[in-house]
Amino acid sequence: MDAARKKQKGYFTTGEFAKLCGVKKQTLFHYDHIGILQPEIIGKNGYRYYSYLQLDTYNAIAMLKELDIPLASIKKYLNTRTPEAFLQLLHQQDKLVDEKIAELQWLKSFIKGRITITEEGINASHDEIHVEHHPEEAYIITRYSGGSDDKNVYAALSEHIAYCHQNQIYSPYAIGGLISASDDFTSNHYSYSHLYTKIQPEDISQSVHVTIIPPQTYIAIYSTDGFDPIPGMFMRLLDFARKNKYQPGTHFFEDILLDDMSRFGFDEYTLKVSLPVCM
Repeated sequence: MDAARKKQKGYFTTGEFAKLCGVKKQTLFHYDHIGILQPEIIGKNGYRYYSYLQLDTYNAIAMLKELDIPLASIKKYLNTRTPEAFLQLLHQQDKLVDEKIAELQWLKSFIKGRITITEEGINASHDEIHVEHHPEEAYIITRYSGGSDDKNVYAALSEHIAYCHQNQIYSPYAIGGLISASDDFTSNHYSYSHLYTKIQPEDISQSVHVTIIPPQTYIAIYSTDGFDPIPGMFMRLLDFARKNKYQPGTHFFEDILLDDMSRFGFDEYTLKVSLPVCM
């Protein structure tokens, strides 16, 4: 009996070792191929055998993979491992984990914001005016000087989005438009004076100008038929303010609640038009 055959007692075949590790045999074949974890014994017949001591090596590889370290880097680390190098690696990964947690928290906040907006859009009643009170809110506002044609509007929207992204602003809220309350709304066309993005408190940074609007009362109306009814809704809000002895603000806020993410085309968008008022 050859030496390799004698040493097989107490060793595991590739299949047995894979089962102990909870992986497929192909994973061990790959690790063997790249030289990160090779069998301790290879018989003359080509059979591979792993030692129980190699379970610790596999577990070290699995832990490092869990930290999203590439296999090539794991191989390099294992070939030069020291307690000091391991400590340095842990500090690096600790920092990366903190960054991932922050990113996931931001993503959760973004999703939560989208849920709130979508639920409001689903529950919106077309052409119904209501009064609502907003807490302090923060906005990124850019001036719009183009006309009412789609080409100018979309060019300005792209510039506004680029400005926000350059300043690391990724809001769950769709871009809104400010419309002067002193405009003439007798036609079906209206123009924006500014574009805005509502942001969440955690998005506020010193690198960008933020407009803070203090707690405010608004009268608001919804359109579930896209943009066509909007000009008439401006007039309805102004009439409502006058009849209820409200002093209207200088601009309407136009917000898109349901867009192409959940609707087919402009005619099915759900929008909200709000007008700040005071007694």
